[in-house]
Amino acid sequence: SVTAYTQETLDLQGVRNVDDIARLTPGVALERSARYNSSQSNITVRGIRSTSGVPTTGIYIDDTPVQIRMGTSQSASNPYPRIFDLDRVEVLRGPQGTLFGAGAVGGAVRFLTPEPSLSERSLYARGEYSLVDSGDANFEAGVAAGGPIVDGKLGIRASAWRRDEGGWVDRLNYDGSMADDNANHGDATVMRLALAWQPIEKLRITPSVFYQNTSSN
Repeated sequence: SVTAYTQETLDLQGVRNVDDIARLTPGVALERSARYNSSQSNITVRGIRSTSGVPTTGIYIDDTPVQIRMGTSQSASNPYPRIFDLDRVEVLRGPQGTLFGAGAVGGAVRFLTPEPSLSERSLYARGEYSLVDSGDANFEAGVAAGGPIVDGKLGIRASAWRRDEGGWVDRLNYDGSMADDNANHGDATVMRLALAWQPIEKLRITPSVFYQNTSSN
C-alpha cells in the first residue's frame, strides 16, 4: 500500500514537515517527546514501532537511508528533510524488508528529489509569512532552478530554502518574572546541488549534495 504526494499536492495541502505528512496519511503516526523542544520523534506505520535498537520505519532521501537506531540518545531523532523542492514523497505501508532491509518492517518513507534535466529549464519558488497570536512571526522563502548546461549531456539543479518559526511559549523564572519570551522558536536552512551527466545513451551519473541545518531553541 503506497501513498505518494507530488510537490504540487504538498503545496496545496500546506505541508511543511514530516508531521504534516503523518497527519495526511492513514496508518502513519509521528510521536514527539516534550523534551528538547519536541525535536525527538518516533514514526510509526500501522502501529509497528520500536523504542530501542533497530528502527521499524525506513527513512530515505532518494536511495540513501538516514534513519537512526532507536534509544542511542535521549535527544536523537531521524533527520527528516524539510518539504521543499521534492519530486514526491512516498509512504509505503507494510513490511519493506525485500527492498529496504530489516529497518523497514513496518514500512518506509521516501523523500525523492528532482533529477536535473538535460533538455528543459525549470524554476520553482515559494514564500510564506504568518503571525502567531501572542507570539512571533513565521517566515519562509526558497527558490530552486535547473536546466541543461550542455544540452543532452550535462544538467544542473540547485535550491536554497530558509524558514524561521516563531515561538509562543514564555519561559518564566521562579519569581514569575520573564526569563525568555517566545522561547520555543526555531529555524531551518536547506540547500541542495545536483548534477546529471550522460556520457552515452544508456549511462547517466547523478551526483548530489544535500545540506540541512535545523535549530530548536
